Order: sequence, then structure tokens, then C-alpha cells
Amino acid sequence: MRLETSDRDLSPLAAALLAYWQSSRRDGGVPDRGAFDPLHLTRWLGYLSVYEYEPDRDDFRNRLEGTYVGNLTGENWTGRRASEVDARFGSSFLADLRQVRDRREPTAHLIKVFQKDFSVTERVLLPVSTRPGGDADQVFVAIFSNGVRPAQKA
Repeated sequence: MRLETSDRDLSPLAAALLAYWQSSRRDGGVPDRGAFDPLHLTRWLGYLSVYEYEPDRDDFRNRLEGTYVGNLTGENWTGRRASEVDARFGSSFLADLRQVRDRREPTAHLIKVFQKDFSVTERVLLPVSTRPGGDADQVFVAIFSNGVRPAQKA
């Protein structure tokens, strides 16, 4: 399950992260990693995973998994690729990361936690560059539990 959401539908924590990303942009471009001071990211660190683009594979590797993300899913995907997530769960995660990278714009969705059919979370994807003025070669993936439960099947 993946539902697009608008900025005004975001939880306060997700909306604040998106606003921080927006304020870190220079001339409408993608923020570079240097704009993200870990001291300013403290309130979101456990919710963030960092996926880095690997051009030779056209895939993204998880470079950092937030502790909250690991606790929510019961798994740690550090070092694994987005294509592995898709292969295991039949998801479109790699396509979502590619889209954010190519468009250079963030997206937000409600998604089902792959490991737990009963849990839905907010997912915010934020493109970032590791070099000032460079291409979006990383995507920050933030996951926030919002307490929503999918509708029961009749």
C-alpha cells in the first residue's frame, strides 16, 4: 500500500523535517550533505536511513539505518540495496528512490510496514547531494509511525 500525501497531511515531525530540507536548498537545487548539521537533525536521526546511489548498478545502498526504523521493522538493512527490499517484499522502493533522485524533489507517502501487515507509516524521501551543487546521489528516507491501521478486509 502506498498513498501519496500532501504537505498539510503530514505529521508535525514529518512536516518539520520537510521544512528543514526546504530551508537547506540553495537556488532551488538539492541540498548538499554539508547543509545537514547533525546537531540540527537530532530530533529526526533515529527515523532516518540514508540510501546512496550506485550508478554502476543503478541501485541504492543503505549507508545508515536509524534505530527507530530498525525497531519498527525488526530488521537492519544497513549495507543492503533497495533492489533487495523489492525482491523480498514485492515493493516499488527502488523506483521510488530513482524518481526522487531524478526529479530532485521530495515525496511523502503512507506505506504499509513490509514486515508488519497491521502497521502503516509515513515515509518521506528527501534527495541530497554529497557535493555542493552536485546531483542528487543520496536519498534520506524518514519513517514515522502515525498509528494508522489499514482497513480490515471484509
